[in-house]
Amino acid sequence: MRRAVLLLFSVLYLAGVAWMTLRPSVYGDGTSELLWRALDLFSRHDETAWITFARVEAAANVAMFVPMGMFPALLLPRRLWWVGIVVGLGATVFIESYQSTVLSATRFADPQDIAMNTLGAAIGAAGVGLALAGGRRGSRTRRRAPRQSPVW
Repeated sequence: MRRAVLLLFSVLYLAGVAWMTLRPSVYGDGTSELLWRALDLFSRHDETAWITFARVEAAANVAMFVPMGMFPALLLPRRLWWVGIVVGLGATVFIESYQSTVLSATRFADPQDIAMNTLGAAIGAAGVGLALAGGRRGSRTRRRAPRQSPVW
């Protein structure tokens, strides 16, 4: 049952990534306007002036691909946790290639997207790998009852 639920969430997640990355425009009219208003507001204050479009986009790319690394790591045997990184890199190369060829009139490929997306997948896969390794260590060690000293 757990595996079926993970597969369902994986398919839904992949559909969301495809919707965001494989269509001619990433933003709708309202979304774009809201984003630029927020960035304009941030730029007016010294404390938040560092929040720029480039940084928001990079952080969003990392965040969007964390599950891309997590799902394969959760679905495959523990020793294959790293496959999520390869899946993230492969998906990103496909997406960027598609954008630069089929969607070249409205979208463009960006090498930074490849780096940020792969970083996100690596964070997701490594997080699962570390969590599973930690759980494995804890389950293998058995607590032994302390030895009683012989009474002479």
